[in-house]
Amino acid sequence: MLLIYTYLYVVYRERYFGFWIVSCLLLFLRNILFDSGIFDWTQSIGWFSCFQVITFAFLLIFIKGTYLFAGKPLNRRWLYAAAGLFLLGCMFTIMHLPLVYRFLPCTIFGGIAGIWLGISFIRYAQLNTISRLLLGYGFIFWGVHSLDMPFLIDETWFLPWGYLIESFLRLFVAIATLLVYFEKTRLALIDKEALYRLLAENAVDSIYRYRLLPIPKFEYVSPSIYACTGYTPEEFYADANLLFKLTYPEDFTIFCQFINNPARLDHLPQSFRLTRKDKNTIWVEQTCVPIYDNDGKLLALEGIIRDITSRKSLEQIALRADRLNTVGEMAASVAHEIRNPMTTVRGYLQLLLNKREFSLYRDRFELMIQELDRTNSIIREYLCMAKEKRSDLKKCSLNRIIKSLLPLIQAEAIASAADVTHDLAEIPELQLDENEIRQLLLNLVRNGLEAMPTGGSLNICTFMEKDKVILAVNDKGHGIPDYILNNLGKPFLTTKDTGTGLGLPMCYRIAQRHQADIQVKTSNQGTTFFIRFSIA
Repeated sequence: MLLIYTYLYVVYRERYFGFWIVSCLLLFLRNILFDSGIFDWTQSIGWFSCFQVITFAFLLIFIKGTYLFAGKPLNRRWLYAAAGLFLLGCMFTIMHLPLVYRFLPCTIFGGIAGIWLGISFIRYAQLNTISRLLLGYGFIFWGVHSLDMPFLIDETWFLPWGYLIESFLRLFVAIATLLVYFEKTRLALIDKEALYRLLAENAVDSIYRYRLLPIPKFEYVSPSIYACTGYTPEEFYADANLLFKLTYPEDFTIFCQFINNPARLDHLPQSFRLTRKDKNTIWVEQTCVPIYDNDGKLLALEGIIRDITSRKSLEQIALRADRLNTVGEMAASVAHEIRNPMTTVRGYLQLLLNKREFSLYRDRFELMIQELDRTNSIIREYLCMAKEKRSDLKKCSLNRIIKSLLPLIQAEAIASAADVTHDLAEIPELQLDENEIRQLLLNLVRNGLEAMPTGGSLNICTFMEKDKVILAVNDKGHGIPDYILNNLGKPFLTTKDTGTGLGLPMCYRIAQRHQADIQVKTSNQGTTFFIRFSIA
């Protein structure tokens, strides 16, 4: 018992094991001094009193440890009972009563204590296993066996059997204690495993373990991978290369370099794109931890995949806003300084154009004036993006603004051999700057018409979506290339030979001033721009 309690204390570091160790040491001391029969101590009042002190002490200390085990304070009745029975035993010794009476107080206390200990372990062990019952009944039988000591101590034929039974019960209790704590450890591990599995399976991020040797295989994929990729964990278990197949073609090389370079795995996470089962593209961020064997060979990868599509969108919005602010600051500082000398140059060119001696160069003068006018229009657009500009917001109807522009839009569509349709639903009035909304709509319409060089149908519609008013402009062009889509709204980015690259940035700037956002859906069947206005 002493060795087992010491081992369990070293493993678990629980205070009650310390009390039980001290109790067993006292019991061991009593065995050496009194139970071994080295000398006749039963007739000495002093030695018998010492025997009682050690017996009551080891029982009380063991009881105290059991109360700690149960998480309860020591009941003082044990102290009062021990003190009373000790005095009763001393009185029986002084009165030179037979040995059975002198042992009776100790054995009664020991028997009751043993039975109580057994009941306590059965009740408070918090285990539904047979080991708890073995430990409890072991203490109960030990307590019952203690009660027969006064009556059989003078029976020489029973003494060897009595000590053998007590030794067997101590061994039984020690082994049962060990079983209880092994079972407790096993159940604690099961509970922790269930807790960690619950955390992993309810995590928003996707957690996985990918085994590399001997055969590449996903050993674990959390259920959240379905919300991220559209594929279930079972599909990943069935196909070890599924994650590679989902990687966006342009990011495949980066992903492979990240996986094949273990030295980088413990550092910064890697961002790349995945193609979902529904063919939509998402941005994910992967963090990997390499698992090595004792020889330093890479065995497995444990990682977390997080969907960062929303964060990427916010980063693009922030980057776009920063670029627009930069353009606005540049416009505010240099645009007027450029226009002043240009006005002077244009005036002199017009003056020289009317002189007879320059009539042979008339075409060249007109070309220079046209180029100056084109430069002036670019500067005008540039100034529209100035940071200091504020929108003059008034409550007005978005549908009315669209209807007032329809004749101009129809004229431009006829010139482009295209057709324009509109579908305006009933929507509430909004806080708008009419001039800016006209400019935004015209820019989107012109972009849509230019996306259909051979003609087609352009549709303008408005509708409600929850608490938003949506303005949608749809064309039937060939869609926006990925390299343009990822940089949409970047100033001076254009695919047109004569474009300035300021039309869409101006649209984003106007939307920003109206606290609206712009979303784009594009495919080879056409492109739709959605401008979402808040009603409030």
